Amino acid sequence: MQVSPQSLSDRLQEEGDRVIDFFKRLTPEQREAQIYHGDDGWSMHQLLAHFVSAEIGRNELVFSIARGGEGAPPGFDIDTFNQNEVARLSAETDQHLLEVFSHERTSLADLVSSLKGEDLERVGNDPYLGPAPLKEIIKLTYLHLQIHLRDARKCL
Repeated sequence: MQVSPQSLSDRLQEEGDRVIDFFKRLTPEQREAQIYHGDDGWSMHQLLAHFVSAEIGRNELVFSIARGGEGAPPGFDIDTFNQNEVARLSAETDQHLLEVFSHERTSLADLVSSLKGEDLERVGNDPYLGPAPLKEIIKLTYLHLQIHLRDARKCL
């Protein structure tokens, strides 16, 4: 299947809509359910905070690489970043986080749809993948959320 900026943009928007729908359907009790356990465990609310943080970061990453940048700096510690951002954003309400997520996802989808096919082949450093073509970095953006939502659904 041919990957195009528009097909990736459409997929980003579809998956973003699924995330919003999922979180809007949660009851107050479900929002506090623990998804991950241990010292760094996350509730549904914290997972939503993580999604917002990831959207903001992915938007910046894709924009940077599309414009010829290198991507994430060498040595970027994604785990520390996630811990700090989830702690910071968890103070926000679910409603606010969903609004920010929706805005960031639409912005990213619009950015991706504006790219040229050759832009998708640019290689940049992804905090998880390492050096990778932009099209793979964009795919990971929606696959990442799918994996977390699968885990969340198992807990409900």
